[in-house]
Amino acid sequence: MHQSVETCIFYIASENQLAGILQETLYSDPSLNTEGFIHFCSCSQVDAVVEAFYPNQTDLKLLVVDVSLLHSELRFEAPSGSLPDDFPKQQLFPHLYGPLNRDAVIDVIDLNRFNHKPVHPDTAAVLRHYRFARLPVEGTLFKSTWRGEAAAAEQGPSGTAMIGLYANEPESLSCFHKLDYDEIWHVYGGDPFTLYLFYADGRTEEIIMGLDILQGQHVQYVIPAGVWQAGCLNEGGRYALFGCTMAPGFTGTCFEAGLASELLELYPDRAEIINKMSVNGEHKNMPEGFAD
Repeated sequence: MHQSVETCIFYIASENQLAGILQETLYSDPSLNTEGFIHFCSCSQVDAVVEAFYPNQTDLKLLVVDVSLLHSELRFEAPSGSLPDDFPKQQLFPHLYGPLNRDAVIDVIDLNRFNHKPVHPDTAAVLRHYRFARLPVEGTLFKSTWRGEAAAAEQGPSGTAMIGLYANEPESLSCFHKLDYDEIWHVYGGDPFTLYLFYADGRTEEIIMGLDILQGQHVQYVIPAGVWQAGCLNEGGRYALFGCTMAPGFTGTCFEAGLASELLELYPDRAEIINKMSVNGEHKNMPEGFAD
């Protein structure tokens, strides 16, 4: 059976499974031996599959798989086997008749950050090209492009540069955080995005980054050290390609994430954006050794 194919399909995995899957050049799910294919979902089917087969699991990840890069045959077929009464049995689900080649995976996202929208072909093309990773804690799509040498053995790099991507599908934004050093932002392409800046004196600011300089957008902006910052794509945009440069360079130890509960006490009139753009958890710091 055939249907129009979305640009990307999705594979659901627990956090414990993830490392093993991504280490394989060709991943063969156990269902390949028992059923002859690997189960995937379209963006609109993820919730139904999670509810039916992964109840009460809170550590789920979604592998974003670019259909154009698959080596094995992909078919859209009706589900089979023992299924809950409310499962969408009339829908066709993507089944991969062979192993999943690792290079078809163009992103991995936390299930709780998934917005159930299809990935646009333009965004998928950028993901294919850059092969971004996800920043720990923040979840932003990024690629490190330069790390300068340390001036002394006990110091971090003299400077760093990275390329980042904001998108709505799959979601990529910067949660509130502050850094020990100034950070310079650069616009490279795509749609406008907003940087939200919260200062120690209680003042807040919104900076529109984009290429339309005659409308007041910024192609470059310096965020001072110690300022709480967050960023996301503007409503209606597809993606934004940007860069960040720091000197001294970025290390995991110069980063602190902002928890919603703490920021709400300091900036109570900005509750809407704080609740949207905070990590809302317990992790304020990068994993030990990250980017050191």
